[in-house]
Amino acid sequence: MAIQYADDESFKEQIKEGFVIVDFFSTTCVPCKAFSRILEELDAELPFIHIVKVNTTDYPKLAKENRIFAVPTVQFYKDGEKKYENVGVMEVEEIKKKITEFMY
Repeated sequence: MAIQYADDESFKEQIKEGFVIVDFFSTTCVPCKAFSRILEELDAELPFIHIVKVNTTDYPKLAKENRIFAVPTVQFYKDGEKKYENVGVMEVEEIKKKITEFMY
């Protein structure tokens, strides 16, 4: 599944079913760019994973609603329920462990 971008209107719809990784980022954040490459690598390796990106600069209301105080912040959802949150860059192996823990 290709990486998708969410906005104020589409976010809740995109996380409501299945397992979803959400990346809250900013285009001016250098660690966010590094993390984006990690997510692209993960998407290429595991194309069945649903990855959603939210630009906190463009959608500050969405960032506020999700209590995002620093970027990158990654959240893991299962059927609309937040299961885990991490502030900062996660390595591919860390993400895979969380996928195994929450997806199955």
